[in-house]
Amino acid sequence: MSSKHRLTRSFRTLSALVYVLDICCAIAWAWTPQWGPDPTYLHVLIGLITSILSMTMLFVAVEAPGPIILRIEQSKVTEGLFTFRGRYMVDLLIALFLFAMGPWGILMGVITLALIFGIRFIGVKQPESFNEIFRQSEIESTSGPSYNLDESFGQA
Repeated sequence: MSSKHRLTRSFRTLSALVYVLDICCAIAWAWTPQWGPDPTYLHVLIGLITSILSMTMLFVAVEAPGPIILRIEQSKVTEGLFTFRGRYMVDLLIALFLFAMGPWGILMGVITLALIFGIRFIGVKQPESFNEIFRQSEIESTSGPSYNLDESFGQA
């Protein structure tokens, strides 16, 4: 197995692990009594929203199960989730919700953001691995030059 495939497989596995931990954190926070004997409405709602977003991104990261991925790909609203821009927007939203969930939520929010920034850093250093993980959107493919460390700038 080449190092490029090993790297992309490692990031997919790490992404799946982070999303599963995000789901666990959101569910635990939603059903933990906050100021009374029962969870409050907003805690359950935000925990559920965070869990659904994390589960969707888990499916996108591992590209399974097939019928759900096919449905996500064919939807105009969610087709951007397979691009880096779509993923970091949803990860940012997940992290913002997690930051409101106490110490474990803050930890998971930081880990979620560190993962997406780590993937971007690898994308700068190894663009072929980055392109294997993410699809190019129409905007990204028609935009200007790509910026990675191998290119020289300002030379004619």
